[in-house]
Amino acid sequence: MGVTLWAALDLRFEPLLRSLSRFVSDPQVTFQSTLDDSGTVRVVLLLLTLLLAASSLVALFVRLFHSAHFSRARSIISLLAITTIVAVWCGVFINRSSLAWQGKRARMAIQVDRLETLAEPLRQRWPLRDGELPGVGPFMAYPFGRPTTLILLQSPLLAGDELCIAAVEGDEHGPIRFQLSGSSHDDWAEWHPDASRPESFVGGLGDSHQIVTATKVGRQWYLVRYAAPEQRRSTERRAEIASI
Repeated sequence: MGVTLWAALDLRFEPLLRSLSRFVSDPQVTFQSTLDDSGTVRVVLLLLTLLLAASSLVALFVRLFHSAHFSRARSIISLLAITTIVAVWCGVFINRSSLAWQGKRARMAIQVDRLETLAEPLRQRWPLRDGELPGVGPFMAYPFGRPTTLILLQSPLLAGDELCIAAVEGDEHGPIRFQLSGSSHDDWAEWHPDASRPESFVGGLGDSHQIVTATKVGRQWYLVRYAAPEQRRSTERRAEIASI
């Protein structure tokens, strides 16, 4: 139960498991990059959890073989316990993306009022040049003339210090999209007019976003995930522009 909650609530749990799955191919590089990306506390906590799980399995195996000589019923109970533990861990690993997605969905549902506060001035008047907005901070508007992308110079926090807004896409008529940073996925919190639904789009910097899935988190608000083949190129381009 605790591991399931961890997987759902911690944005870095999924990439942590993904790093460990690559550990066999390149142990030294993978372990160091995992420490850099996820932090020592998470890595140590996961290793302790795995050690506890392994110790529990060993104890159950010992009990299974020991009880086999005395009680068939106790052997069956021990075997069921072993099967349950293995099934739980396999389920968490296989469904780690779904658990993380549902956890982020719950976070965003709590943050809808905050998102409304950020989106309201943009719905009333979409910026035509660089400027500053309440709750959003200073930004640069691209492309010039008819901007649809706001590159934020200070990312507003949404939930703790891990989930924040990296950029905003939109215009005065269509949906308003807030790009979420803090995970390895291309996830967006989006407000859509009544006749609009999440769909694939091309950003103001020419970056293509192909929709993977979307879920409603509030009235006219959606959490949307896009495939991220061009996410790195887009992020690097935004960083270059912001440094000018």
